[in-house]
Amino acid sequence: MNLLTANPDSKTWLIILLIAIAVITISFLIILIFIKKSKKPKRVTVNDEFITNLVVLLGDKDNIKDVNVDNGRLKITVDNLELVNLEGIKEIATSGVFVTGNIIKTLFRLDSITIKKEIESRL
Repeated sequence: MNLLTANPDSKTWLIILLIAIAVITISFLIILIFIKKSKKPKRVTVNDEFITNLVVLLGDKDNIKDVNVDNGRLKITVDNLELVNLEGIKEIATSGVFVTGNIIKTLFRLDSITIKKEIESRL
């Protein structure tokens, strides 16, 4: 027995079912798009307070040996990694914090060059 030819009620239910599936699919896609847009990386506000806080998290200016920008990432070489508050840096960074030896690499979205200049002015 075919649903489309059985009786008018079956056709109505089939149309309602197809419309419901379409509405659920479209709703799901809209939710996915909204979630994806809401996960944009945060942008930091580079001001005097931010730079002061970052220098303190790095173990103060005496602990900072070198500051560079490498492919948009801020690359900071420190004397003593034990003086660095990595958890604090992770909280303010827009991306992950990577440590290799005494080198800390992180991303501050479009502000890495500005942050480099500001840190260097305090050294």
